[in-house]
Amino acid sequence: MLYFLVFNGFMLLLAIGVVGKVISVQFLTGFITALHYTIGISTPTQDQVRRAVLVWIISMVIIVDMLFSLLRWAF
Repeated sequence: MLYFLVFNGFMLLLAIGVVGKVISVQFLTGFITALHYTIGISTPTQDQVRRAVLVWIISMVIIVDMLFSLLRWAF
């Protein structure tokens, strides 16, 4: 349960940093570009980078929380 809380807390702080423009756009652009190249899809424009990172964060939280919930239910 502690890992669950730490992960969600970290992702929340990361999302606040992205929305609050604490994290630089250059770092986010490099991160999201590498992620999109790995998957094989087109990269977002500079205006879309923050939204793409937020979508990634929300997706990761949902996926990890669901997997954690399924593991807790199964065992």
